[in-house]
Amino acid sequence: MTPATPPPYDPSDRKDEAAPLPWRTNQQLAEAVRAAREAAGMTQAALAERARVGLKFLYELESGKDTLRTDKVLDVLKVLGLHLLVAREPQAAYPVAPDYIGMACTSAGVSLREPLTPDELVKALLTGKAPKERRAHLAVLLEEAPDELLRGLAGQVGRWSTPAEVAANLKRIAVELGVRSRPIRWPKSA
Repeated sequence: MTPATPPPYDPSDRKDEAAPLPWRTNQQLAEAVRAAREAAGMTQAALAERARVGLKFLYELESGKDTLRTDKVLDVLKVLGLHLLVAREPQAAYPVAPDYIGMACTSAGVSLREPLTPDELVKALLTGKAPKERRAHLAVLLEEAPDELLRGLAGQVGRWSTPAEVAANLKRIAVELGVRSRPIRWPKSA
């Protein structure tokens, strides 16, 4: 009779190890410390003594206090067999939207002495009027910026009105400046 083959190793089967906990709030840390202490059958006084921290500190840690000394937190975690891991946040968790306003200001001011500020650009796109002192900037933007940048700009500034209104104002500014119109594939909503 051959012995049964053990099932493949599955880390989630380990009852003595908790899954990593992203620490985003002090309350999460507090709950993890309290749960580990209780699982170890320790009182707050016993843990404070073994970690060489004050009972008040441990109470504040388990209560989620916002300001705590890191060295003492690490001492408590060590006694509980826990550790603090610092890792990069996954990129997908918080996607960063492109800054079309910033890119447009940079593009518009590359060959000119004075920069086009984000406030000036947004005001022009919301009003459909090119300020006299920034006409050259807006002409460069409309003539040279890729369509994707103009579409993104309309969408980003469109948060204060609508992308369709911003697209219409871009067209008005182009006519006002005498910039040769080019076909831009605006999104259906613009």
